[in-house]
Amino acid sequence: MTLEFIKGALNEQYGAAIGMMEQNLKSCPKVVWDDRTGGPPFWHVAYHTMWFLDWYLSDSKKTRESFKSKFGEASSHLEQLNTTPEITLTPEQLLEYLSEIKKKAKNRFDNLTMDELIRPSVFEWHGKSSLSSLLYNLRHIMLHIGALNLRLRRKGVKLDNWVAHRKI
Repeated sequence: MTLEFIKGALNEQYGAAIGMMEQNLKSCPKVVWDDRTGGPPFWHVAYHTMWFLDWYLSDSKKTRESFKSKFGEASSHLEQLNTTPEITLTPEQLLEYLSEIKKKAKNRFDNLTMDELIRPSVFEWHGKSSLSSLLYNLRHIMLHIGALNLRLRRKGVKLDNWVAHRKI
C-alpha cells in the first residue's frame, strides 16, 4: 500500500463526512436549530463535532495545546455537550467554520508523510499512531452526524445525504 493510496482514502472519507455535515447544517429548519427540549440543541452538537474535528487535525502537541475556540471567550467550553450554552451560533457561522476546517483537512492530508502516519499520535488516548488518531476522529464525526440525521428525520426533514466518498 502506498502513501498516496492512504492519503487519497483519508481525503475521500473526510471529504464525505464534511459533505454530510454541510448538508445537515443546510437542511436544519429554524424550529430544530436551537431546540433545547431534548438535550443540547442541534447547532451545539454540530459545533461540538466540528470543534473536535478541527482540534483532532492538530499535527503536533504544540498545536494541540495552543488550540483555541473559533468563537473566542463567548463560546468558552462550548465544545463540551454537557454545558448549557448562553449563545446560539447561526448556520452561517457554522458553515463558515466548516469551510475553514475543510481547508485545514485538505492541507493536512496533502502534506502527510509516511513517517507522520506511523509516528506516535499527539492524542495519546487515540491509539499508538497518527493514522489511528485520524481514524478515531472520523469515527467521532460520523457518530454525531448519525445523531443529527436522526434528529432531523424525527422532525420530518427528508434527508438524502449519504455521501460514499468525496474529495475535500
